[in-house]
Amino acid sequence: MIGELFVQQLYSLIDMTIIGRYLGAEPLAAVGNAANVVMLFLVGSGGFEMAVDVMVSRLLGQGKTKERLAMARDTIALSGLIGIGLVFIAWFCLPAIYQMMAVPSSMMTDALTYGRVYLLGLPIIYFYDVARAVLIANERAKTSFALLTASSALNLALNLLFIMGFKMGVAGSALATIVAQGIVMVVTLYLVYHLSKKEDEAFSIKPTLTFSRVKEILAIAIPTIFQQFAITFSSTLVQAWVNPFGKEVILGYVSAVKMMSVARIILIGFAQTLTLQAAQGLAAEDYPMVKKVYRFCTRYSLIYVVAFSIFSIPGMRMLSELFFDPSQNPGAYAFFKNYMYLFIGIQLVSIAKFLNEAMLRSMVLMKEYLYCNVGQLILQLILNYLMLRPVGSGSFSWADLIARSLCALWSSWMVVDEFRKLEGKRI
Repeated sequence: MIGELFVQQLYSLIDMTIIGRYLGAEPLAAVGNAANVVMLFLVGSGGFEMAVDVMVSRLLGQGKTKERLAMARDTIALSGLIGIGLVFIAWFCLPAIYQMMAVPSSMMTDALTYGRVYLLGLPIIYFYDVARAVLIANERAKTSFALLTASSALNLALNLLFIMGFKMGVAGSALATIVAQGIVMVVTLYLVYHLSKKEDEAFSIKPTLTFSRVKEILAIAIPTIFQQFAITFSSTLVQAWVNPFGKEVILGYVSAVKMMSVARIILIGFAQTLTLQAAQGLAAEDYPMVKKVYRFCTRYSLIYVVAFSIFSIPGMRMLSELFFDPSQNPGAYAFFKNYMYLFIGIQLVSIAKFLNEAMLRSMVLMKEYLYCNVGQLILQLILNYLMLRPVGSGSFSWADLIARSLCALWSSWMVVDEFRKLEGKRI
């Protein structure tokens, strides 16, 4: 999972670098706006992936081969149909969404072009993502990772070809994604179909989307879609508040957000490790082992953040040059630099927040986990809104730091309190 996340974020970083360095600052800012909106229509894919993970894994454990294959087939089909429906909604809603986000008129053409080309491929992306999830649920994680790596490599190659060779601009970047994922989608669907050919039982590839089957799939998919939509919507809302500050701030913000997404991967990796290890320790009531793993993850997370800080502080200009020319965009560089400096504090606070959320997941305190996770987003939005006028563009980084700090403290209290209860029961 962490390997896939790293490949996805690294590809996205290189993609943004190609756009910024070869097309310019304004197209990069336009694509940054478009990407937020595109993600609003992609959250459904994550929900169907979760449905496949849960239901197919459950049927695999029960040894129900035919039912497992049928569930995978029907989930893929339903996700594709919803992807097709979303294409029409997205196509007509895109201009209105951009206007509500206050996208500058100078960026509107590029934003519309990128968004519409990308969103035309929604069914392909839904088929591809859910089919890969089927492979993972059927214990083919290495195959899924290889497909993702191949898709990302092909995407980058086509990006360079369409942008530098064919001079297609931002449309070339979006088209590269669709073509690459379309090619790998065909391979992925073939591999999923091949799973059924290995079984002795006769199996039909024709989907049976009865009301009860659709209801069963959506019962798991919708909560995940809601959570991911809330996260994505909050990012889109913040982008809408960034846009009135103009091109320079938009460019600096888009670049900083992309860099921060890549930098967080290691911390997420330690959090995932803690979730798995702590769950095993808690099940065995081996609380000293759980605390030992928590301390281990904390220690090496701190080492990583310190190392990142030592590199990034003197290399801030070099990092910004991945996206734009600081000498030509001094305002963007000033925003990028200030946000990234404060990001060091955000990373330190995130260690506690991520690891505490990992503990809450391992303790199966999902309600408390959601309170902390979604609560931080809501608190950050409120703080951002209140600070916009007095603090200006600096409100985005400060709201992030304050909201994370408060949720880190709150989650720490919840984890300590639950530990006391568990250890008390054992005595």
